[in-house]
Amino acid sequence: MAKTKTAARGKPEKQLHDAAWIAKQVDAFSKDILAQGLVDRAMVVGIRRRGAELARRVCKQIGAASKLKVPYGALNITLYRDDMSLRGPTLREKSGTEIEGPVDNRVIYLIDDVLFTGRTIRAAMDLLMDFGRPGAVRLYEIVDRGGRELPIQPDRVAERLSVPLADRVEVRLKEVDGQEGVFVVVGGMR
Repeated sequence: MAKTKTAARGKPEKQLHDAAWIAKQVDAFSKDILAQGLVDRAMVVGIRRRGAELARRVCKQIGAASKLKVPYGALNITLYRDDMSLRGPTLREKSGTEIEGPVDNRVIYLIDDVLFTGRTIRAAMDLLMDFGRPGAVRLYEIVDRGGRELPIQPDRVAERLSVPLADRVEVRLKEVDGQEGVFVVVGGMR
């Protein structure tokens, strides 16, 4: 059951899921990737920040279960975003992308926390293509909140939500946020 409280930013928020739920989804993603039988060609890549942390967890679980070293990647899509002109002057990070090994002919499991418009995924795929030509890219999302502006759909999603466009869906991870869970911040997009 969702708990409602006031967030630090002064907006009401509801917690939908806790750390145990996120761990269960990471485990399900790992098992799904293993079941496909492509681990020897796989690379698990996340979008900074939270997607990269989720990808690291998935990679660790796959490695433990398969006894194989699965290459990991973390993408910083800052320079690939199509909304930089809308954000005004900002410091553009040029670092932060790391890819362990070649991308060519690999099955890339691209992991992120929340799928919304599809623009983040488009930027991530543009960046990935700068590293080579994958055999396939499969998109795994913790939450699909709807509201797509581009025709991008996940191959695997833990939960689909229907929330007003004004609300913000956040997956918080202890490594980034100091707490863990899935939250809806009411009016958080304004």
